[in-house]
Amino acid sequence: MAYTIFYWVHTISYICWLLAFVGSLIYRSKIVNAQGSPAEKSLIQTERKITSIGAHVGALGILISGGAMASMPGGPEWGWFNFSAHGWLAVKQSIFVIILILVVFSVKKSIGLKKQLRSEEGKVSDKSRRLWKGAYSYSLTVYLLVVVNVILGLFRPF
Repeated sequence: MAYTIFYWVHTISYICWLLAFVGSLIYRSKIVNAQGSPAEKSLIQTERKITSIGAHVGALGILISGGAMASMPGGPEWGWFNFSAHGWLAVKQSIFVIILILVVFSVKKSIGLKKQLRSEEGKVSDKSRRLWKGAYSYSLTVYLLVVVNVILGLFRPF
């Protein structure tokens, strides 16, 4: 029973992260279309908030539930990352470590962007746009790696 609960927390965490990906893509499109308009700043802030919530909920939920599932009897006997028996899990966990590192860089970039946006009155500056593009690039990389992780988890190809 407990394993099932953590399994669903794990699944829901990935779903939240994937929904944040969709939201981020939608807002990226809106930001590009609103460039130079008064709405651009608000759209950038909303996109960063969606990405931040998705990353925090996703990463924390996956870390907690994954650790719990690996520690419990009653589920698949993966143990604490028996990589020799489950190559797909080794790749998946390695990618997840890279994701966590990239999330830290994305958060740092977002903090710099947030400070820059607060200092601006009116329209978004070119500096803010560059900062947003940098933060967005990290986030996009994270999202794509999350998709790869989901695929590895679903199909366990090797």
